[in-house]
Amino acid sequence: MRLILLLFIMIAFVHVQAQFAPNYQEEIERISQMEQKGFQRRRNGDLANARTSASQNFDVKYYRCEWEVDPAVRYIKGVVTTHFVMTSSGNSITLDLANEHIISSVTRNNVALSFTHMNGAVTVSFPVPIAGGVKDSISISYGGVPTTAFSPFTTATHGPNQDPAMWTLSEPFGAKDWWPCKNGLDDKADSIDVYIKHPAIYKAASNGLLKSETPVAGSGVITHWKHRYPIASYLVYFAVSNYNVLNNSVDINGTAVPMQTYCYPENQATFATGAQNAMNAMVQFSNLLGDYPFKKEKYGHVQFAYGGGMEHQTCSFMVNMGENLIAHELAHHWFGDKITCGNWEHIWLNEGFATHMASIYIENKFPANATVYRNAQINAITADSGGSVRVDDVNNPNRIFSQRLSYYKGSHLLYMLRWILSDAVFFSGVKNYLQDPALAYGFATTNDLKSHLEAVSGKDLTYFFDQWFIGEGYPSYKVQWFPEGNNVQIKVSQTTSHASVGFFKLPLPILFQNTGTGQQKLVVVDHTTNDQVFLENLGFEPNLVTFDPEKWLISKNNVITKSSDPLPVTFETVKVQCLGDQPQLIWTTSEELNADHFEIQKSSNAVNWSKIGSVEAAGNSTDLKHYTYTDYTTQANGDYYRIAEQDMDGKVQYSRILRNTCGTLQKSDLIISPNPVADLLHFRTNGENRGGMNVSIYNADGHLERLEHVSQTNSNSINVSAMQHGVYILQVEDVVSKSIKAVRFMKE
Repeated sequence: MRLILLLFIMIAFVHVQAQFAPNYQEEIERISQMEQKGFQRRRNGDLANARTSASQNFDVKYYRCEWEVDPAVRYIKGVVTTHFVMTSSGNSITLDLANEHIISSVTRNNVALSFTHMNGAVTVSFPVPIAGGVKDSISISYGGVPTTAFSPFTTATHGPNQDPAMWTLSEPFGAKDWWPCKNGLDDKADSIDVYIKHPAIYKAASNGLLKSETPVAGSGVITHWKHRYPIASYLVYFAVSNYNVLNNSVDINGTAVPMQTYCYPENQATFATGAQNAMNAMVQFSNLLGDYPFKKEKYGHVQFAYGGGMEHQTCSFMVNMGENLIAHELAHHWFGDKITCGNWEHIWLNEGFATHMASIYIENKFPANATVYRNAQINAITADSGGSVRVDDVNNPNRIFSQRLSYYKGSHLLYMLRWILSDAVFFSGVKNYLQDPALAYGFATTNDLKSHLEAVSGKDLTYFFDQWFIGEGYPSYKVQWFPEGNNVQIKVSQTTSHASVGFFKLPLPILFQNTGTGQQKLVVVDHTTNDQVFLENLGFEPNLVTFDPEKWLISKNNVITKSSDPLPVTFETVKVQCLGDQPQLIWTTSEELNADHFEIQKSSNAVNWSKIGSVEAAGNSTDLKHYTYTDYTTQANGDYYRIAEQDMDGKVQYSRILRNTCGTLQKSDLIISPNPVADLLHFRTNGENRGGMNVSIYNADGHLERLEHVSQTNSNSINVSAMQHGVYILQVEDVVSKSIKAVRFMKE
């Protein structure tokens, strides 16, 4: 989607930072209002047919578009030939075209076909039904004056001589206002050819590669553009004016990609400078995301007189060459053009990503201002207590193009994913998403992105998208800290701004500093439950604490306080070990003030918890205390545990969440101990194994780590002291019977 104004101001001097955030907030409001009004005007008077009336019994393969225009005259006529494949048998198909156009004929192989044209739809009838899977084509000859207010088909003037200009801009539903097509987010043509007949004093721009500019009788020219990538109807465009054409090229991994800029003569200098910035951004984005998606053809800019930009495929409309606008529209060629949101509920896949990539470009060029940019976005996001990234009303233009939610909250959702997964994992998952054959040059939803991030990271991100994509609002944190020499106790609590999310699960960055010595350490605590307490060794005593110093997270009204007294309980260690198949919880505390008892809680999903037992606390004590609790309720692995310390005054604080890995992979008589193991792993099997046993150890990824042959005795052992910490599988095979037994163990 276009950006109506610049989202960022290029900051040349550091002293501008203090003034940046208020100005940026005003920019957000103006951008949002203008986009929403533009979309609203395009829908007024045609609400029932704002999207598409096209039938679903055919798949568009190719459009041949032949148009005749004069930028000084608001009128278009032409012939659009649609090649298609029937997806099911039928004796008619329906395309979209606004009523103000007069259709002179519809033909197939130069034979006239009957048709109806009403309510923004053209229904073409065939003499006999066409079977599913059959290829065919029709040509629609038409002409008219598109009359929609704030039209997708616009004429204007520019420059000191008031030179005429004409352009089209169709997002989201405006393509049918000026040409017959399928107007929805469900079908991309595999390719297009555009032929524009216009007065010879002008230049005409469109998608793809310029193939020819052929003079015709009467001082006219036919300009031919050829585009051989799949394209959504709203991304098809043309523009005609007295353009100056600037030609450059940029190397993208060995391919010289043409950079072609069509600008008004009076603005050539600024557009030439902007083209270089676009080439720099293209190299940067190609390194992060994979090569520019249309590198076999071109990228470029076309100047127009509307306030902002629009990511027409292979050539973005630009009102000027502001750097953020350049980066935003270029990024759309990965997010919006190559992969298009499958419906407007998921518009953030276009706008959130484009906003985020523009931020990456700006941060890379002006790194000293990165936190200023991020903080301005966070302030915009948290200006209201509710609102989800998912569009819950696709009929509401204010909701679809919400600057606060679709653009900035969508962008900061990606900041948080980068923070959780790491940049390496995040961008690997995004590359896979962009290169997925089922999605590339097609349509996608949020679940498609989620699946690719999960596949690369090995993490279940359901909780994250439930909280941040579907859920509303944001957390506010209260961080209490108490220094104990080089150690620090940290207690983290949160409240949420909206009832749809009771708790936001995030790793939290907290920066501890000693301003006198210059020492500092960034501590990351995995905040999985409210009122969680952590103990960290800093190596120095801090006097300054900063929450989320680099502004990765969406939050507001955070409070950091230094406690004058130790926090009630300090969990030194918390772990699960195995007694056979039974999980045993072991924890130690070094501080217990006002503690009454420890409640053992269990969960199948780490969300819903139930009490399974309790252990009395030592009470007021500063000595190291050791506790154990064995769970005999189940032998199945996969359960989660946590320890809830109950104070005498009714307050509760929780340990970190633990995972039970003590269950066997299958019912067997293979017995191991101890589990977890530090040095020697002892194991035995019931029954005789006269030929001995082959013993294998696999890591959690299924790769073989050890293979040994042992003679059968009542007890055997393997030295695993050199193995790294982690979860492994011990497999024992009887060499005679070939029976296999396996059990999981933890290496400390």
